[in-house]
Amino acid sequence: GEFEVVVGVVGKPSAGKSTFFNAVTRATGAIAAKVAAYPFTTIDPNVREGLYAVLDADPALALGRPLSACPPHGRDAQRRRLLPLLLKDVAGLVPGAYAGKGKGNRFLNDLCDADALVHVVDASAETD
Repeated sequence: GEFEVVVGVVGKPSAGKSTFFNAVTRATGAIAAKVAAYPFTTIDPNVREGLYAVLDADPALALGRPLSACPPHGRDAQRRRLLPLLLKDVAGLVPGAYAGKGKGNRFLNDLCDADALVHVVDASAETD
């Protein structure tokens, strides 16, 4: 099916983008995005369906459609309706990308259809 919401996951290399992606999409095992402690683990984007919660009384979060027109995908523990979204985990942006370093600006092509971006930041206070 067609996704109404596409979300790109962006950030520097090794910031935790793929870890966030796996948590949000609940991916494990062979279908999970590869996670490793070195830069450029992600070369090609990881793309997978996730879900977001919407209150039944809030049609604005259902993209302007009445919720009765939205296909049901279950409910969460707070009884909010779950609707599908498509997540894209792209390669990290490095200094000098404009000059062709890393993946260069090619990663932007992976995000052209994104409705929103989630910026993952490593707040561990590590400098490496």
